[in-house]
Amino acid sequence: MARIRPSKPMAVFGAVVGVAILVFGLVDFPLDRPFIWLWPAVGIGIVVFNLWAAFSENGATQIIDEDRR
Repeated sequence: MARIRPSKPMAVFGAVVGVAILVFGLVDFPLDRPFIWLWPAVGIGIVVFNLWAAFSENGATQIIDEDRR
């Protein structure tokens, strides 16, 4: 089994991009529309996923399980 994940710098960069998405969405859009609440949810998901991939021991974005018979 092989675990594939992004490098720590790329995962941290992805988290920074997620924070930028959050800031952009909350500052530039009116908060009275339902779509706008989906925007921060996606941004939070991007941040959490990338930080998990960067700093967790099992933070793999893809797992390849090989069966050699």
